[in-house]
Amino acid sequence: MVSGNKKLGLFIKSFPRGKKRLNKISFELTTELEDRFMRNSFMLLMVLIIALPDLTFAGERIKFGGNGNAWDETGLYLNALEVTGSEGLSPLEADPDENILPRIRELGGGATTSVTTAAARSNQIINELIDGDHKTGWRVYTNTNGAELIVDMGAIFSLRRIFFRRGVLNDDERSLRGYEFYINNGDPLNFVGETPVYSLIKQNRSHGEAELDLSFPATQVRYFKIRSTGERAFQMGDLEVFGIGVTPFAHYISRVIDLGAKANFGPIHVYTRSDSLAKVLFSTKTGTTSDDSLYFRQTGIPGEYEEVPRNQFDRTLDPAYAGIVRANDRDWSSWSPPYAQLSSSPLNSPDNRRYVQFEFKLLSGSLLDKALVDSVIFNYSVPAIADSIIGEITPNKGQIGEINEFTYHLRSVSSSGDKGFDTVFINTPFDATATKVEIDGQAINNFDSKMAEGRLKVSFSENRITRDDQRVEITFRSLLTVSGTEFRSEVGVDNSDSYPQRVIAGDAYPENDGNTLTVGAIIEDKLFGGVNFSSDIVTPNADGVNDVLGLDYILLKATDPVRVTVIVYNLSGDEIARVYDRYDVSGPNQVIWEGRDAKGKVVSPGLYVVCLKANADAGDAVKFRTIAIAY
Repeated sequence: MVSGNKKLGLFIKSFPRGKKRLNKISFELTTELEDRFMRNSFMLLMVLIIALPDLTFAGERIKFGGNGNAWDETGLYLNALEVTGSEGLSPLEADPDENILPRIRELGGGATTSVTTAAARSNQIINELIDGDHKTGWRVYTNTNGAELIVDMGAIFSLRRIFFRRGVLNDDERSLRGYEFYINNGDPLNFVGETPVYSLIKQNRSHGEAELDLSFPATQVRYFKIRSTGERAFQMGDLEVFGIGVTPFAHYISRVIDLGAKANFGPIHVYTRSDSLAKVLFSTKTGTTSDDSLYFRQTGIPGEYEEVPRNQFDRTLDPAYAGIVRANDRDWSSWSPPYAQLSSSPLNSPDNRRYVQFEFKLLSGSLLDKALVDSVIFNYSVPAIADSIIGEITPNKGQIGEINEFTYHLRSVSSSGDKGFDTVFINTPFDATATKVEIDGQAINNFDSKMAEGRLKVSFSENRITRDDQRVEITFRSLLTVSGTEFRSEVGVDNSDSYPQRVIAGDAYPENDGNTLTVGAIIEDKLFGGVNFSSDIVTPNADGVNDVLGLDYILLKATDPVRVTVIVYNLSGDEIARVYDRYDVSGPNQVIWEGRDAKGKVVSPGLYVVCLKANADAGDAVKFRTIAIAY
């Protein structure tokens, strides 16, 4: 391993199929670790971060890595990772000349044998393989043909050599006489249930050396197995395992972070460095309780369980009698998909939650390329604006290619201590205008409406919503170009450093149908709307009157880029100028023709045909117009 860095193993038991069993991590903590990490909800030390030049201060922040909370102190699950000198997270990197095997216990790995000795049964065989004593190790005296030694590396490494030292110094005949060497790369597809499926990569049934020295091309290995094929008893000493390069998969899961109260989240900043064939996957989840597990004990009736508090779940019993532990999907969200953007990204998990967890997966596509995590910063504000804000939009269908009038309905679900809100941010695909605001059925005149950062911002600072079950209606006008447009929104406090809270689609007003923030379309079979030519006559003589032709149009129903062309032809059908040839998405556009040909010369007076065309999967849409050039 790279020297000079702080190595991180596992704080918990490692499972053979990490991806499948991660939801059981918190279930199988040892009692000591329970006392340390999980007995009470964990309140992290909130680190006040010195102002950073690239971040706008708002609310509160908590930082991990760098000069913030230490990775190893705030991590629940750390696999194949080390902390760099600058307090970043890095995947383990194997030193080709250093034996990896002594490290695997830190990673949750171990070794077992098919021999029913006390050491094998207790998994202490790993100690005998690394203790430096030739008199201990893998020893088989009976049933040698088929005897197996199985090693779980605890993480995936690129291995290229294993070396088994002799166990009897003065007798070459007491060594392993024949062998088969198998590997498994840890891929979940290479399992049957919980059992790894192995691939044979080396064998020698007539092996006669005192030591076993196997070299092979660098191969990703999580488990390997040595099987004896000889008939004689044998005694082998220490086992050494050598690899090269960066481990292809490393994993970090934070402990549950208690923010002290329900919080609204601001942007998350994840600072990473990655080589070309490596990447960082970052995910989050949020919860309303401190424990992300549910506990069930047996009732005495086979197959019947009852939920109990954590402190009444007896972990000292055999699992077959204790009961079962399940992921708490009632009070916790699932892990979010990996964030597409790591810098200044909004939270991809439900907000207005008190508890949050995050995880990193560091992937490497080569022996030399690696990804590093420098730090992650969560921005948040407490208390939350409300327990929840329910929203829906009416009508939930609009006319494609036209400006429609919609009403946004909001209902507050609040409790004492909530901050309340006086501003609504509605995400609109194009510029929109609010025309009316009602609060609890009464129209108000003192509201402000403007477009800000691609959102319609409507503020009513003299009428803050602070009580439960208050209702707000905002009527606005917006262009609709795609069926299924979602008008997502947030509520906040104007001129405040607190973060806004997301609006949840639902039944805001029982008298309304739809319970949605998504608007469908009154479908018409057209790709263009609002097509308008500025004039039928163009006079390119620089007198300021009709010098150019302006072609306005709205491209409809194009969720993916569509090729749009504007071409000018003469009456013989010859192409005179290709004015526009680009890929557009739904929305308005304007194309200008200055009356010039493909070489930039002003065309001769006469009649010309302008062709507007879109090539879409559903077919082509074409609009023609005859234009006269005169001067």
